[in-house]
Amino acid sequence: MFKNNRIGLRIVIPVILGIMFAFGDDASNSEGKILTLRTAFFYKALLFCLLFVFLFIAVDSVVEKMKWNALEENREARFLRYEWTIKSVLKNAVIIFICWFPYIFFLFPGVYWSDTSKQLLIHYGVEEFTDHHPFALTYLFGAFADFGEQTFGNPILGLHCLIVLQLIAAIMLLSVTVLYTHKMGLSRRACHVELVFFALFPVLPVMFCSLAKDTISVLFLMAFCLLFVEVIRTKGAIATNPWGIGGLFLCGLLTCLTKKAGVYVVVPSLVLAFLMVLSKKAKAILISVGMAVAVIMLILIPKCIMPALGVEPGGKQESIPFAIQQVAHDIKYNGDDMTEDEKGLVSDFLTIDYSKIADSYDPQIVDPVKGTKLKDESLFGDFIKLWIKKTVEHPLGHFESWIGLVKGWFGFQNNDGSPNYMVVCTESAWYYDPIMKYVPQWPVKASKSDTARSIYNMEQSVPVVNVLFSRSLWASILPCLMLFFALRPGKGKLGRVASMMPVDMSFVYLLLVPVSGMGGEPTRYVLQMICVAPLFLTLMAKSRSQENAEE
Repeated sequence: MFKNNRIGLRIVIPVILGIMFAFGDDASNSEGKILTLRTAFFYKALLFCLLFVFLFIAVDSVVEKMKWNALEENREARFLRYEWTIKSVLKNAVIIFICWFPYIFFLFPGVYWSDTSKQLLIHYGVEEFTDHHPFALTYLFGAFADFGEQTFGNPILGLHCLIVLQLIAAIMLLSVTVLYTHKMGLSRRACHVELVFFALFPVLPVMFCSLAKDTISVLFLMAFCLLFVEVIRTKGAIATNPWGIGGLFLCGLLTCLTKKAGVYVVVPSLVLAFLMVLSKKAKAILISVGMAVAVIMLILIPKCIMPALGVEPGGKQESIPFAIQQVAHDIKYNGDDMTEDEKGLVSDFLTIDYSKIADSYDPQIVDPVKGTKLKDESLFGDFIKLWIKKTVEHPLGHFESWIGLVKGWFGFQNNDGSPNYMVVCTESAWYYDPIMKYVPQWPVKASKSDTARSIYNMEQSVPVVNVLFSRSLWASILPCLMLFFALRPGKGKLGRVASMMPVDMSFVYLLLVPVSGMGGEPTRYVLQMICVAPLFLTLMAKSRSQENAEE
C-alpha cells in the first residue's frame, strides 16, 4: 500500500479532513460549542485522521491497479456497450427514466421551494424586483407561470412543463456523462455501476422533480464540465474549435446567470487554464472566455442590464453572512466587550435590533440575524472593521461560529445524534404566504408525496447504501479524495489541481454557505457535486493510471 513511497506530503489532506470532522462532530450540539471536552476532541481527531488516511491510501491503491480497456470491450455485441452514439445515449436515458418514473409520478405536479414562491411574487409585482435571487430565473419562472395560466388556467401546470424540460435535460446529460467516462477509458463494469448510481440514487429524481435555481443551474454546469474535461482530454484541441469555444462560453454564462455563485466556479476554472498541459493558443482562448464571462457577470449585467430592466441589486448582507454570524456570536457570548457605539452600529446596520440578537442567534443558520436586507448599507465598511477587530479579540469564538455553519459538510451526525443524511423536499409546504392569492393552486402537498417520502426513507435506510446519503461524503470527502489524487508525487501537480477546478471551487463555495446542517438547503447546495463527481473521479483516476503505466 505504501509502495514506492507514493504518499508523500499529500497525507496532510486526510489528516486535515480528520481534524475538521472532529471539530464538526464537536459542534454537533444545541449550542454549537467546541472544545468543551478537550480529551474527547483529541480522541475523535485521532480516530477520524486514521480513518481518512487509511481510506484514501486504500482507494489510491485500488485506482493504481484499475484497468482501462473501453475500446476492446466495445467489440463485443452486448446490450449495453456504451458506444459514443445517439442510440447509446437514448438507451441509457430510457433506463434512467424508467427508474425515475415512480418519483416523477408520485411527486406530480412537482415540488416548489420557498425561493421559487418569492420569485413568482416578484413576477406578479408583489415584491420589489431585486437580484437577491437570479433575475434571469425570475423572468423564466414568470414566463412559464404565465404560459400555464394562459394555456391550462393553472400557473403550476406551466411550471410543471419547465420541470419536465428539466428532467429531460438532466436524464440526457447523465446518460452522456456515462458514455463520456467510457470514452475516457472507464471499463464497462465501472460504467454499469455509474449508470446504476444515476438511475437508482433517489436524491437525483427527487431534486429534478423540484424547481429551484440549483436544479436549473446544475444542468448548465454539467454541460460546462463535460466540455471542460474534453478540453483537458484533447489537450486543448476543442478549445480552438468555434463550436467548443461557443459551448464553453454559453454553458459557463448560463451557469452564472441561473446561480450567481456559478461565477466563482466557472471563471477560475477557465482563467487558471495557464496551469494545464495545453497549447498556448488553447490557454489564451480559455482565459479570454473566462474573462468575458467575468466582465459580463460582474460589470455589464449589474451596471448596464439590471438598471435598464429596473432590477435592483441584492442586499450586501449576502456577501458577508459569516461576518454577521461571528459578530452575533460575540454579542451572545462576549457581549460585555461591546461598546455603546458598537452596539449602535450593529443596530443601525442590521434590520434586527442589537438587544434581540443574543436570543435570535442560532449556531446552525445565520438567517435569523442576517435577514433579507440591511437597514443602512452605507455602514458596510464600518461593520467590516468591527468584525476584523472582534476576530482579533476572539479568534476561537469566530472559528466556533464558522464551524457551526459548515459542520454539516464535516461530520456524520446532526445535533440530535441522528445520521447526517441529505434531506429532500417531497412537498411544497415551504412558501411565502401571499403566493396563495396569486397561485391558489399551489401544491402544498404533491399528489402522492407521502408515498415518495416513504420509498425515499426506505432506500436511505439500507445498510452500506446509506453511505451515499451522507451530505459530508459529497461536500468534503470526495473533493478531498480527488485532491489527494491530484497531488500525488511527480510532475504536473498544479496542472492536475487546475483540471479539477470546478470541483475545487464548488468545495470552496460550500465553505461559504451559511447553512449546512439542517433542512433541505444543504442538499440543493451539494447537488452539483453529486452530478459531476463521477466525471472528475474518472478524470483523476485516469491520470493516475496513465502515469503509473508510463513508469
